[in-house]
Amino acid sequence: MTPTKHILLALVEDKPGVLNRMANVFRRRGFNIHSVNVLETIEAEGGDRPGLTRVAIVVSGSAVILGQVRKQLERIVDVVKVLDITTKDVT
Repeated sequence: MTPTKHILLALVEDKPGVLNRMANVFRRRGFNIHSVNVLETIEAEGGDRPGLTRVAIVVSGSAVILGQVRKQLERIVDVVKVLDITTKDVT
């Protein structure tokens, strides 16, 4: 089965080292991150708390393995939540 690209969206605390800890989860699993986009949230975006950052990560892999990676990301103390938005309509 060919790995498919997945888009993971994480809401994280805006603190030093969070992105490094997240990247280490992918490194330990042997995944190549295709792209990363980091954006500070603002209160007008739907009630997000100040001091949070959105991290969008595009990575290839099976849905089962990416589910495990998602759970490991959620265990990082500074990660508030992680969503797989691969099949979501974002328009």
